[in-house]
Amino acid sequence: MPSPKQLTHTPIADGLLFGESPRYRNGLIYISDMTGQAIYTIDPSSGAKTQLCVAENQPNGMCFAPDGSLIWSSMFDAKLYRHDSTGTNTIYADLSNIMTGYCGDMAIDASGRVYLDDTGAKVLHGEQPRPGRLLVINTDGSAAVADEDIIFPNALFISNDGRSIYCAETFGYGLLKWDLGSDGTLSNRQKVWSPAAISPTGETGNTPDGIFGIDGGCMDGEGGMWLSMLGLEKFVRLDQEGNITHEIRTKGHATACTLGGDDGKTLFLVSNWFSEDQDGLFAAMKGKRTKCTISYARVDVGKGTARP
Repeated sequence: MPSPKQLTHTPIADGLLFGESPRYRNGLIYISDMTGQAIYTIDPSSGAKTQLCVAENQPNGMCFAPDGSLIWSSMFDAKLYRHDSTGTNTIYADLSNIMTGYCGDMAIDASGRVYLDDTGAKVLHGEQPRPGRLLVINTDGSAAVADEDIIFPNALFISNDGRSIYCAETFGYGLLKWDLGSDGTLSNRQKVWSPAAISPTGETGNTPDGIFGIDGGCMDGEGGMWLSMLGLEKFVRLDQEGNITHEIRTKGHATACTLGGDDGKTLFLVSNWFSEDQDGLFAAMKGKRTKCTISYARVDVGKGTARP
């Protein structure tokens, strides 16, 4: 297998504390500033930021409902909110009776059914990582457990054909895949890739170079998966055969990414940096000592019909 093609990236904006869950829609980047407790839009041509709303309990994942409204997850109060065209936020689903950790990343299928990470542990409140779950939220706001025993579920995306769903298992150090039924059920769970495949030493976990796991991700039109490799400080593209085809190196923890732009071939990148002499990523997040940079890279394969 040839060495991965190296791509460069160009900064767009900074000034957020900890950026997460970027989405591209109608010419704008939507992004959660998790520890900054707000959601913003960013104009990729100018870098201008506009605050969409305040989110006191820390926003995280986002997706767009079939009617175009924004659904976003609120970490600390275990709720999903809908932000509509009037700028109003209303509760979309109250998950406080089912959530064991934080509301995390999310994806939405063509029918409007939402899939959401339950991280399983409140790591920003001092809890150690423990198994989390995937939840499915129906359009009426009702919720159920779709699968469990996932070690810190993170990035979620649905394949171009809508028949598979992928989840990054950040502290399980792998990429999981399920068959996705038309009724929202998950089956045939598989671990399809491990970061150990690109580790010079075969190590995963908390290495001297940082957290060797996957955070965010998205899928392109050929089924290639762009993965945010946290402490490796790079984004990689994984093809369906498990080969790394492209690589983008960045400063700071590679946190999340999304495809967009006029032709779908712009990959928007979110990196979060903190001083390495501090006590680790979660301590830096809790102390609001992180700094976010949003940048972009031009890629060879554009966005398809994968979600979100």
